[in-house]
Order: sequence, then structure tokens, then C-alpha cells
Amino acid sequence: MLHYFKVLDPINAKIIEGLGRYSPKNISSLAKSIGLPSTTVAFRIKKLLGEGYLKVNAKLNSPNLGLMKAVLFADTKHGLEDRLFSAIENVGYWTYIAPCYGKFNGFYAVFSFPAAYKEKLEDYLDNAKLLGIMSDYVFHWTTNIYAVSPNFNWFNFKKRAWSFPWEKWVEEILKASGNLPECLRDPRIYAVGVDEIDLLMLKEMEKNGTIGFTELAEVVKITPQGVRNRYHQHIVKRGLIAEYEIAIFPYPLQSSDLFGIFLDFEDEEALAKFVNTLLNKPFTINYAKVIRRSSLVVNFYTPKVEFPNLIKSLNHLIEKGVLRDFFYVTIDVTSFRRQTVSYEYFKDGKWIYDHEEKMKKLMTIAPLKMA
Repeated sequence: MLHYFKVLDPINAKIIEGLGRYSPKNISSLAKSIGLPSTTVAFRIKKLLGEGYLKVNAKLNSPNLGLMKAVLFADTKHGLEDRLFSAIENVGYWTYIAPCYGKFNGFYAVFSFPAAYKEKLEDYLDNAKLLGIMSDYVFHWTTNIYAVSPNFNWFNFKKRAWSFPWEKWVEEILKASGNLPECLRDPRIYAVGVDEIDLLMLKEMEKNGTIGFTELAEVVKITPQGVRNRYHQHIVKRGLIAEYEIAIFPYPLQSSDLFGIFLDFEDEEALAKFVNTLLNKPFTINYAKVIRRSSLVVNFYTPKVEFPNLIKSLNHLIEKGVLRDFFYVTIDVTSFRRQTVSYEYFKDGKWIYDHEEKMKKLMTIAPLKMA
């Protein structure tokens, strides 16, 4: 922990915050914005990446790939955790699965699923419950899941300590703008705007947002110049990347917890007030709006001693008429699984999903007494 706090010096903080505003492929603009030489910025980023304190990943713009984002909170009976995991994994289009505890004792999962087959996934989950694999679940289609860049406004570099003015945050929410950010408006269309080579590039950029064109060329088997052209003419021009996620734990993992929280607001204006205060908060990892609802799914990461104060703040928002209700689960960050976009299921310009095959496999996963 002492080494961790040594890494969080003011210069590194400026660089990490700046990465959230600029593409990792635009280091010169980042360096200029914080008044440092490009060589210094590049060196420090490389050092943070090499020591494992920082990760940069491309976050895809799912609707422009013909995919819908979705979030699942799934509960199961004791002893059936492995079967539940297998049932979620069987879908094929998941991007994140982690054990969760609390209101739901099972798994928290995120999907990027073909929009053309959305009803099939809903049917699959209903059958997983009927077969006894899940005892209960909450499932919602969402907008893109947007990452919040690390922010050190609440960190005192002299004292090497965080402060958490929760009451001021509640007051800020009450005074915030009620205009919903454009990124959280329900997508109008889901159009497939990629080909196989684009997807190969994107899945590599999801793993490493700092990957160079030469390295990408080795993967997709075209020239670096061809990769550069595709990046600008396909990926950038068609809006296939929504943002770059700057992943760094703002406080040590050993003394903190990650929570998946479902928030139901009184109306869209109340939701907007809440979300418009999250961009400069160190406890916010990411968030997404539920399609056609004034509800939000967020991942909050807090020191263990601060979690009761977070819950008190959410309860105050219910008293103030902003929130209607909420629930949360603790996410096990030591046992999560993550995978990139499911490029292997993309053939001849279309996403493939064999519902009948998935259902047959689901039957074999079900508890023996119900098989």
C-alpha cells in the first residue's frame, strides 16, 4: 500500500485524468493540455502500464456493431453456482461475469448481444429459471456502459489520503442539471457497421487500447498502412469505439469493494441530476441507463469504511424525492471473467446465434432432478 500511494503523485494523477479526455493515440495533445513534454508523458504511462497500476481498453459502441448491451443480476441455490456460471457462459455473447453477493447470491454479468435476437436471450433466461438453474434474476437491456475516468479531486497529495464529502455530493445532485447526457439516450437503431477485419482490430484494442498499428497488422495480416487506414476510415469514421476506459484502482484493492447497484429514479430528470454528478467522483467506475426506464446500473468502488456512508447518501436521495428505490450486490473482483467482443460468431456480415442449440445445452446444465 505504501508503494501504491507513492505512485499517486500529482504528475501521474494529471496524466491519468488526461488519458480520459484524449485517445491513447493522441499523447501529444494530452501532454500539451497538462504542460509536460510528450516524452515524459509517454514514459510515465509506459511505467504505470508495465507495473500493472494502469490499463487502457477500448470500449466499443455496441449499437454501431448491431449489438445490445445488457446487465444480469442472477441468484441461485447453494451448490448450483457452477451450473449458473455454465448457463451464462453458454450464451456466448457475454463480456463480463463475476460472482456477486448480497440481494443476489450468484453472478453479475454483462452481455453484448445481437439486437436481431434479443427476444431469444430473454427466453433463454426465463428457461434457465424454470429449469432451476436460477432461483431469481433481474435482467435489463441498457445503453452503452460508459466508464468514468479516474479523478483525484478528493485526494490530498500532501496527506496521502482520500476524503469523502458525501453530504456535499447529495447537495450537488439536488442542484445539478436535469438534462440527460446524449450518450444515455436510448439508441434508435442497431446497425452492423463492421466486417471481420474491423472486429479483429477491435477485439485487440479492447484488450490493449495502447496497441500500435504495427502490432495490429501482425494480428489481422494486412500492412500497417492498411491498419492505419481502416482505423481512421472504419473505426473512427463509423464511430465503432465509444471511448477508452482508463482502468486504475483509485485506492488499494485489499481495503475496498466493488458494488453493482441498480437505481430506480422518480423520473428521467432525477436520473439526469444524479448521473451529471458522477464524472468527477473517484468512486464511480461505470454506468448505463436501462432502455425505456428511468433506471441506472452503476458500478461503485469504495473503501470498505466508506460504504455505509454511500448507502446513507442513497437513502437521503430517496427522502429528497430523487431516488425511488435501489438494490446492490458486492462483486468479487478476484474471480471475474472478461472477454472481448464475440467476433467468432460473426459470419458473412451477420451475427450468428443458434437458439435451439443453446437450449439443448441448457437442458444438460440443469440440476439432475430436473434434467
